[in-house]
Amino acid sequence: MLVLALVLVLVAVALEVLRRSPAVAEARRARRLTAKLPHPAEYPLLGTAALVACSQEELYGRIQRVASAHGPLTRVTLGHLTFVLVLDPHDMEAVMTSAKAQNKSSVYTALVQYMGLGLITLNGDEWRHHRKAITPSLHLDILKDFVHIFYKKGAGLASELEQRADSAEVFDVTPLCAACANNSICETVMSSDLADDDPEKRNFIGIIPRALDHFMYRVFRPWFISNWGYCLHRTRYREYVQMMKDTNAFIMRIVREKKEKVLKTGEPISRSKRRQAFLEHVLASAEGAVLDEDELVEEVKTIVAVASGSSMVAIAFLIYTLAIRQDIQEKVRDEVIGVLGEGPGRAVEHPDLAHMQYTERVIKEVLRYFSIVPLFGRTVTEDLALPSGFTIPRGSQVAFWLPYTHHDPKWFPEPDKFDPDRFLPENSRGRHPFAYVPFSAGSRNCVGQRYAMMFMKTVVAAIVPRLRFEIPAGGPGRIEDIPLAMDLTMMVRGGANIRVHRIRHKALG
Repeated sequence: MLVLALVLVLVAVALEVLRRSPAVAEARRARRLTAKLPHPAEYPLLGTAALVACSQEELYGRIQRVASAHGPLTRVTLGHLTFVLVLDPHDMEAVMTSAKAQNKSSVYTALVQYMGLGLITLNGDEWRHHRKAITPSLHLDILKDFVHIFYKKGAGLASELEQRADSAEVFDVTPLCAACANNSICETVMSSDLADDDPEKRNFIGIIPRALDHFMYRVFRPWFISNWGYCLHRTRYREYVQMMKDTNAFIMRIVREKKEKVLKTGEPISRSKRRQAFLEHVLASAEGAVLDEDELVEEVKTIVAVASGSSMVAIAFLIYTLAIRQDIQEKVRDEVIGVLGEGPGRAVEHPDLAHMQYTERVIKEVLRYFSIVPLFGRTVTEDLALPSGFTIPRGSQVAFWLPYTHHDPKWFPEPDKFDPDRFLPENSRGRHPFAYVPFSAGSRNCVGQRYAMMFMKTVVAAIVPRLRFEIPAGGPGRIEDIPLAMDLTMMVRGGANIRVHRIRHKALG
């Protein structure tokens, strides 16, 4: 009895300490001041966690239904965390441009091992330090030299697709898009000239989608967000730790090889006459020199992780869209052939991209319609007043759900209609600049958005003159019929299954 009484006393003391702690007080204040916001049903301790405790196939639909049912300001609670869904462009601008909301959401903690301590996960002075060091190495003068790599990888994707055309099989194009995106990233971002079949490189590329699965598993189970909590899951945590060890080892290998090359030659890589890739530029630049080896590894890991998932999915959705909309596919093909000429042969060069304006509008509409990275968040460090009249209390998490905003008929008439021409200058006039933010916005916007657009345009230009895509029998007949699922990015539920055909050009007989 004495032991039981002692345990009860200790529990009571622990609860009182928690009740009086500043963090708990802030969490309770945020919960209290957001109580009048519309919100789905909440339960003690769990909040609305039951809402998102579901499969990837169900998750997109559940979040979309909550946003649609409760409007542009909605409260969602996960355990002790209070989220405010901010979905109106005026309010989004206020949050994204405010110094009070520059820190990423605390749930990004679960991303640190996978994405590293880089631009996505860092906050405050550390984030500014990295942004200043990294941004010059993603300047247009660097990116335009990546086009020849993008084209080479796009041509490789076209060759892989041609083999599927010979067999007339139906297949999910997503894994081939992943290989194209990841091999491009290894060569451009990491400056790696390793062969695509290098064992460590292949293992590294294979880790990326598995690590994303771990992240989503943790985000929607708040008790697993911290590593001390996740380590209690013996099987998943053991696999996760091994994947992160392999990832760090591979990136460290690449960084050290590049640094050794500089030491061996005795001169900066930047003096080399050959084209310079991202990592080489960082190592050679005065800005990048402020990052030590560990910081550089973390930053490369961040950029690779973000670029990999989003680029893979964007290309897969683009091909799937062209397969459904044969009319749009023909217009893209005609434009590309008009720029490059009939038949395969001439590679895409950077100046060509400026002439592919319809193709660019198609890509923008894909990014609007499917919102490739649909959900991201910030932490509010001080009370933040919104134009709508509500004040978000400090300590709250702000979440942006782009499928709601990108399909708001106020900014996009007939939002469920796929229409690339809505991005013509005359049709974009008057649209709020924060109504379309596929790469986020404000000071924490995506530094790789130009990279992404150049990659997608170049790959499309490499494949559409050689191949025609179609949806097999039983597939969706309209874009609005595509079944969607999500993890960190959107995806086609059940796979982006297509069939491909070779195109015989007149010049080739």
